[in-house]
Amino acid sequence: MAPAVTAPGSRAETPGSDTVEPGSKPAVHGVMAALAWVPRLVLLHLGWVALVLVGGVLPGLAPATATMVALLRREGGFGQVDGGSRLVRAVLARYWAELGPANRAAGPFLLIALAAGMNVVLGIAGALPTWFFPVGFVASMLLGVLALTSSAHAVVLHVLRPGSRAFTLWAGALAGPFLLPVATVSWMVTLCATAVIGTIIQPIGWFMSGGAVIAVTTVVLARTWQSRLDAVQGRR
Repeated sequence: MAPAVTAPGSRAETPGSDTVEPGSKPAVHGVMAALAWVPRLVLLHLGWVALVLVGGVLPGLAPATATMVALLRREGGFGQVDGGSRLVRAVLARYWAELGPANRAAGPFLLIALAAGMNVVLGIAGALPTWFFPVGFVASMLLGVLALTSSAHAVVLHVLRPGSRAFTLWAGALAGPFLLPVATVSWMVTLCATAVIGTIIQPIGWFMSGGAVIAVTTVVLARTWQSRLDAVQGRR
């Protein structure tokens, strides 16, 4: 039976992590805890890639990401599933259920990011007219970054508040990079670092990059949004 996948930093992540054997060094303990997450990142990456491909790549991005974030947070019935075939069935059931709602939440931002990214690529390749530079090129880059980060915020908000209307999620996603700048920058830095490391050390890109992005989306964005939403709810 496969081990259950849990979010980094959760108590279920490293059994017995609250007790350190006498004489053990904290640095060594931290390294061992990090290494214990390597196979989980691989499983997350492979599962995420499979779901993205099943959905036809672009239409599969948002539901695959929402499913994996919910899995790491142990939400939507995942808390009662330990692993093995039951976990696979639960993941697939959640994925099919997310196809429509997750794409409604993040799909518009992904399409904008794709269009802006294509303009940037075509500009670098010299396939666009001279009047596109520099204003159009810079605007496309900024729009692509904003749309990409907003899509991540939209997925997280959809997971945390699945019953919210699309316009509410879109507004929150657009405001997310400005409301949570530190979390957003941390997410972007991790995304860029994963891309660079995956390019240099290709096995990491092939087998761990998606898992790392899903993990940081859950730990950084989802937890920060949850804290903010709880604080707002507490003031009402």
